[in-house]
Formats: sequence, structure tokens, C-alpha cells
Amino acid sequence: MKDWNVLVTVAPGPGRKSRLLRRLRGLGWFEPTEFKNVCLGNVEDRTQFLETLRIGRENDEPWLADLARAIPVEQTFSFIPESLTEQMKQAAAPFVGRMTDGTFHVRLERRGLPGQVMSQEVERQVGEHLLELAETAGKRLHVSFANPDYIVAAETVGNQCGIALLGRTLIDHFPFVLPH
Repeated sequence: MKDWNVLVTVAPGPGRKSRLLRRLRGLGWFEPTEFKNVCLGNVEDRTQFLETLRIGRENDEPWLADLARAIPVEQTFSFIPESLTEQMKQAAAPFVGRMTDGTFHVRLERRGLPGQVMSQEVERQVGEHLLELAETAGKRLHVSFANPDYIVAAETVGNQCGIALLGRTLIDHFPFVLPH
């Protein structure tokens, strides 16, 4: 699997994936995955890529109706089911330094490995770890699923994981980034 820094999901419907990929390939490297309506990409500048999508949506460019979500990824790593939680804790630990007091939650969107990775358990353990790190750093963070200030977004595709810290400004400016 090539290096990726963006995960894109395609809105359901016939022909949408091929139309969207044709247009996205003008913005970077994009390929479909083995998972339905999930594509991986690599772009030079994630923020500029998201801005291009936002402007296209504002201008009602028809091809953007094929886009469901676009998640920028800061770091990727390979994992085995038994190591995912610890690897996510390590990858997410630096995010605490970028968070101010407020609310957050961890969201793991798992594709593949059914019965081997329990998303909610991983989310809980990583969230507890981040709360401990925040307390040690003198920060006041609380878990909230209602309009949080930050989302630690983790996206798995088979045994690859991409992770990012999504702040309120980014989510508000690019509503198609919001993880499920």
C-alpha cells in the first residue's frame, strides 16, 4: 500500500466512485481500496486539498456530489489487532500538546478485521490515556460526543491505520471532514 494522507469515502450510488476518482486524481494520487466506497490518496498539501473541495461544494460542482467524506491523516502505521490500541495511544499522545482545555473524543472507523478489533473498546482506552496525559500536563480535557472541541480520528483500512487530530475550526470550515 502506498503512503496515504487522505481517506475519501464515496457517496453510495452507481458510477460515483469512478467519477470521483477521475476528478480527485487531478489533485493528487488516489486509488480505490478493497472496501466499498473507500479510497486512499496522497496530496501535497492537505489543507489546500480540503479548501479545493470546500470551494467546489460552494460552487455546486456536480462531481462533489459523489464525495461523502474526506479525512486528512497526519500519520499512518501498520498494525496487528493486538497492537492497535497501544500504537494509537503512542500516535495520539502528541495531540495533547496541541489541545487546549475543552472537550474531545476518539473515533475509530474500522474497515476489515471483523471480530478482531472492538472499536468502542479501543476508543475508550485511547481516550482514557489522553485524559491521563492531559491531567499530567495540567490541562482540563473532558470526553464529550456532543459538538466536541477536538476529535481524534483514526481510520483503518485492513491492517493500516491513519490518525489525525481534528479541531473545531477545521470541522466547522470543512463539514465533509466530520468522522461518522
